[in-house]
Amino acid sequence: MNNKAKIAMGLLAVMALMGLLGGQGIVEAVEKSAVAKFFCPMHPNYTSDRAGDCPICGMRLVAVKEGGAAHPAVEGSTVAGRVSVMITPEKRQAIGVAFSAVEKRKLTRTLRVPGTAAHDETRLARISPRFGGWVRALQVNFTGQDVTEGQPLFTVYSPEVFTAENEYILAVRNSGRMTNSPAVVESKHLLDSARRRLELLGIGDEEIRRIEAGGQASDELQMRAPRSGHVTALNAVSGQSFMAGEALYEIAELGNLWMRAFVPEYELARVRVGQEARVIFPYLSNRTVSTEVAFINPHIDPRTRRGELRLNLPNAGHTLRPDMWADVELVTDSADLLSVPASAVIDTGTRFVAFVEGADSLLIPRELKLGVRTDDYYEVLEGAKEGERVVTRALFLVDSESQIKAAISGMEKEPAREGIGGGHSSLDGGGRRDAEPDSASGTRVGETNH
Repeated sequence: MNNKAKIAMGLLAVMALMGLLGGQGIVEAVEKSAVAKFFCPMHPNYTSDRAGDCPICGMRLVAVKEGGAAHPAVEGSTVAGRVSVMITPEKRQAIGVAFSAVEKRKLTRTLRVPGTAAHDETRLARISPRFGGWVRALQVNFTGQDVTEGQPLFTVYSPEVFTAENEYILAVRNSGRMTNSPAVVESKHLLDSARRRLELLGIGDEEIRRIEAGGQASDELQMRAPRSGHVTALNAVSGQSFMAGEALYEIAELGNLWMRAFVPEYELARVRVGQEARVIFPYLSNRTVSTEVAFINPHIDPRTRRGELRLNLPNAGHTLRPDMWADVELVTDSADLLSVPASAVIDTGTRFVAFVEGADSLLIPRELKLGVRTDDYYEVLEGAKEGERVVTRALFLVDSESQIKAAISGMEKEPAREGIGGGHSSLDGGGRRDAEPDSASGTRVGETNH
């Protein structure tokens, strides 16, 4: 006790003898006159003139800086249910607390979504005669059969085509007989009209040349494959009648396929046309094809809330097949963003909380507003500044201590006084709770004086 306190106690004793003050007044006056040298960082209303532990929470008392207030200005926590906690460097080392800086990073994330291979719709062909008739014979007679461009598919008989062929033959003959100029012009016009009619009926140049060379119409017309591929639909049977426009064959090429990938609605904003992608086929020994996003469907499936992407898959060896399942990986990059490690963030379900290192060994809870999220880092929009440090290890120990302190503070109804045992404690260097102080003896329960 310093000289001022001794003098004050002497004066109060004299005044008590003179009957000016009662016994209780002496105690209160002594408490007020004593200069507070130590305070509890968790309970600033508790002060003491000697070093020791807080009887309420068991935390080590901190010395008041010379010329300062009874306790430093502690940064308040805006997170409900949590308060700032003070953990000394020794205790941090004992429980394994580690920190990471809040800084700008280039966030890269791999988005993995399911996909299905499909035919390239730009490489499909449908054989739909522009005339009615009957199917005579099928040269390609089952679905899945490979065909090449120009290969015979089936023959048909059509009265309409037969009539058009006869008109064309007559026009050819008449044009060879005409000698005077006006007749030649007219016959040429008739010949062109007859040829044009055959072309509009879908008769190819090869068939027209055959008609010219034979000099007579045929009651059977050969239909050929318009492109190479394989038959995906066959709706023709020998002897079947058909109408103009009826689809008899469908042919698809396998040299290039589409991969349809399905992305959740909330991830679509991170995908763009031209973005690099990898397609992995798990049933082909994880064969990987590198490609890029070629198209993003402007519509969302209302049932699954997913959008569709399209990627092009080269398939020269025809080893990939339509309707194969695959995993599609999209690598998304962003500019340098202010971010924290994912291990520094606590998701409470209603908010995101991190503990920021403050002055005097304080760990301050902050509510964060997050933006872009990757597997390892979260973008910070609000709640932390560049250069600050956040807790990344032993975070749940720190958070538990913060919540316990907040609960204890909430239960306190009156200011604490020295000598009142609280029975609450904080983490010590070994991760255990401090022993309870014995207010009568000044020692700790379970300890012996030496």
